Amino acid sequence: MCGIVSVLSLDEDCILDRILGAMERLEYRGYDSAGIACIDASAKLHRVRSVGRMAKLRDAVRTDQWSSINGGAWIGHTRWATHGQVAERNAHPHVCDGVAIAHNGIIENYQSLKNELISAGYEFESDTDSEVIAKLIAYYVKTRGLQFEEACRECMHVLQGTFAIVAISQNVPNTLIGMKLGSPMAICIDGQCRNFYIASDAIAMSSLSNSITYLLEGDFVVATRTQGGITYTITSSDGLEVERGVEPNKIQASCVGKNGYESFMLKEICEEAIVARRTYDTFDPRIIDISKFSKVSLIACGTSYYACLLAKYWIEALIKIPTDVEVASEFRYRNPVMVTSALYIFVSQSGETIDTLCAMRLVKERSCTTLAIVNVDGSSIAREADITIITPAGPEIGVASTKSFVSQIMMLLLMCVPKERVDIVQIETAINSVLADKHNMEEIARFIVGSRSVFYIGRGPSYPIALEGALKMKELSYMNAEGYPAGEIKHGPIALIDDEVCTVVIAPHDEYLDKTISNMQEIIARNGSVLLLASQDFREHMREISSHGATECLFLPTLHNVYNPFVFGVAVHLIAYNVAKSIGRDVDKPRNLAKSVTVE
Repeated sequence: MCGIVSVLSLDEDCILDRILGAMERLEYRGYDSAGIACIDASAKLHRVRSVGRMAKLRDAVRTDQWSSINGGAWIGHTRWATHGQVAERNAHPHVCDGVAIAHNGIIENYQSLKNELISAGYEFESDTDSEVIAKLIAYYVKTRGLQFEEACRECMHVLQGTFAIVAISQNVPNTLIGMKLGSPMAICIDGQCRNFYIASDAIAMSSLSNSITYLLEGDFVVATRTQGGITYTITSSDGLEVERGVEPNKIQASCVGKNGYESFMLKEICEEAIVARRTYDTFDPRIIDISKFSKVSLIACGTSYYACLLAKYWIEALIKIPTDVEVASEFRYRNPVMVTSALYIFVSQSGETIDTLCAMRLVKERSCTTLAIVNVDGSSIAREADITIITPAGPEIGVASTKSFVSQIMMLLLMCVPKERVDIVQIETAINSVLADKHNMEEIARFIVGSRSVFYIGRGPSYPIALEGALKMKELSYMNAEGYPAGEIKHGPIALIDDEVCTVVIAPHDEYLDKTISNMQEIIARNGSVLLLASQDFREHMREISSHGATECLFLPTLHNVYNPFVFGVAVHLIAYNVAKSIGRDVDKPRNLAKSVTVE
């Protein structure tokens, strides 16, 4: 979601391009406006903000004023709107009396604080909760006589909610402050102690430093610039000065390029076979033995939730352990019953999904075992879980998750089946054959474009793939798309079928095939158009069945039933990509979406 980059530097004349470049690496998180603020050599505060992509902010700073600014303290922010519409007045940084702040998260008590500040004579220019922070710090300095650092500490104690905050003040131009509670924040300093960075994401620092330090809950960091270099201190939530571990920054700038592809989305889909193989190769079966637990609960959001739904079929069929799948945003609010003999698995691409993180913390409070499956080493979920498995998908920049989904389901499968019994060569070969079938994918996109709505249906393990396909179609093309169990189509959705509705039928050659085909025939009988995704070895029979009505077929490699979700999953990703591309959507940056959902 929102992204923060801040710099305290002795290299005053080269910071602007550095901070803009770091902010551009945060574009994948999803945002609608951006801005920067700095304190120049004469202790004057400057700010510029713009609505839209980072290119507009770059245009805004191509002025004589900004090109001549030399300053050592800078903060930058990319905003994903929560409180207040998309408008320049709501963009960060927010300023008040020489104080500038950038904020990720939600301030839950902002209205009462705002009312207090209005009573004290402050006027607000934005509709955001974040502006309260700048004014509160300024208020404490002005009315209580606190120093900037003291005012920030007091502010942190008063704020309720989740936040990562950076702050600078023209009264102390050689200081940069960071505060963390609930939202991710990391720091790094170069080897010469000339440049100190605070950011919300390791990717932002990928070209700035080879090492990184992740802040913990309640941490308060103060960086100070002197002629001899930059020093910093971290204070924990209990007020003690602490040291946090320095780790290698495994995400380097070379990992986040398009590598010749027209989009990150296409690049990442085309990496799905590689990721499946890499996940297989790196999985260590000694990490966890699910069979030792009385029950498994899988908890996640979005695409990761669909990976968990698929895993439920595998765990119950192959290990015979009762399994629940929970939407993280619902789990912790329904007062769930937990048992200490159960295993609670939390799946997240970013490792920062706030609903999943909070659900995991609730489970840990009840002394139950937690296992995290995440794609970002060092993320909050990865660090707080009892057991952590990192999916080796590599950085995923496209907002809609694709290769991470394949890595998640491979990891979950390997937890259910002995590694030596999984035919990774067959899976890898099959995925590559789907990726190579570009012409058919483009034809299929033309078949779907123009439909009023798209249904995806499937039975058994194909049902989660139907949900995943519908989600990708919604995210990328903005078409109305819904996934249903094929047997449920008669319980309401069939009322919507007509010649303007396309139904994508997920029908691998498995035990559910005959029933799925019957459901397809019911749709054809009502003049609905059908895109049939079926196994290659059933080609002739399928052609006969689907010879009537507006029907298109895509035949995919025939695999062992357990492996079908890998090839059908890649297929629905490619279909959504090609539909979105054909109607001119920005596949890497779908509107209103964010890669890392760090607010409720």
